Amino acid sequence: MSNMDSLNKQKIKDFFLKKSKVFCMLPWIHLHTTPYGTAAPCCIAESCNETTGVGNSRTQSLIELVNSDKMKQLRLDMLGSKENKECVKCYQHDKQNIQSSRVATIDEYKEYFDEVLPNTNPDGSLKEFKMRYYDIRFSNICNFKCRTCGSGFSSQWEQEDLKSKVSWARPIPKNDNPNFLEEVKNQISNLKTAYFAGGEPLITEEHYVLLEEMIRKKSTKVILRYNTNLSNLKFKDKDLLSLWKQFEHPINVYASIDHYGERAEYIRHGTNWAQIEENLLIVKKQPFIDFRMNTVLSIFNFCTIGNFYQYLLDKNLYTNKDRVYTLYNMSGPEYLTAHVLPEKFKMIGKNSLESAISLLEKNHFNSWHLGQLKDALPWALLLNTWNEQKDFFRNEVLRLDKLRGESFEKVFPEYAELLDF
Repeated sequence: MSNMDSLNKQKIKDFFLKKSKVFCMLPWIHLHTTPYGTAAPCCIAESCNETTGVGNSRTQSLIELVNSDKMKQLRLDMLGSKENKECVKCYQHDKQNIQSSRVATIDEYKEYFDEVLPNTNPDGSLKEFKMRYYDIRFSNICNFKCRTCGSGFSSQWEQEDLKSKVSWARPIPKNDNPNFLEEVKNQISNLKTAYFAGGEPLITEEHYVLLEEMIRKKSTKVILRYNTNLSNLKFKDKDLLSLWKQFEHPINVYASIDHYGERAEYIRHGTNWAQIEENLLIVKKQPFIDFRMNTVLSIFNFCTIGNFYQYLLDKNLYTNKDRVYTLYNMSGPEYLTAHVLPEKFKMIGKNSLESAISLLEKNHFNSWHLGQLKDALPWALLLNTWNEQKDFFRNEVLRLDKLRGESFEKVFPEYAELLDF
């Protein structure tokens, strides 16, 4: 290759990895499926919200999904610097100067960029698919009914919907095609990262099948990453900590914790806070676990986020030596986002966020820790959707309170007037 060819190749690479507003590595190295088999470019792509997606793993092979018409068009759009509706959430975050999944995955998987162009046919299909990032959801099995979730990702929600006979209730078909599982197992040697989420991954059968297959194949260099409610560290005859010890990289555990005490138990129904806190402390002190929390910023915790961070510090659950605990700016369901809050509550939330920032600063947390909180404020203030969402908010909160024997007003007294605002 001539020097000129090398320079041109580097310019092209720099453009896609550093300057492009639409390029993402995932359509070349990844495929996501929901617990009911709907396939999508990633877990936040718009196809996740459609019944057809880019195809379905219950009836199609892995390579058929990877080279589906929608996936081919997505790749062509990215290479042609054209926006695609699949990626709306990342575009929104980019415009708010919040690090998007698109930007984060470019950084994490840029080592595979040299495979992108040579492996792409003129129609956008791939000549060969090597899964570098795993995120396949095989089941919606879950022991929680989180308010910010739904039946698609929780078997407990599914049963509640069916029992209460709401208009949208339906049995969720399971992503249980044995041939598809075998295809995924055959990709283990290609993996850099395996991300397990749910449902609840720590009580999902296929999670343990894949974990033990990695160990059997000596593919223990795979980076394991979890989004879990951390309610269980054992499953049947499996001891999770013993399995994790056999992997070469620290296990990335993101515990989904949105608050503490009765607020945690309300937001994520099924939570026994005392048990969760005990598990948090066990996992946090393991030398082979890279632990952090993943908090969903929603209407439930926006106005008391400062109290939550104070609790974490008081209990030594967060220190300035820890990795950054993520704060996810939830965009749906819309009626539970921080966008919904009327102006006076947004100002309360603003003060609470600022108190959390001051608290971390006082305790010598660094700019990376503070960034998560600082990014949240412009996101929360971006939209004002109370008038459009208030009726649905009230109806859903009260409907679930009745079904679950809970009281929004009791657990969140600061929000009581929202029910008749």
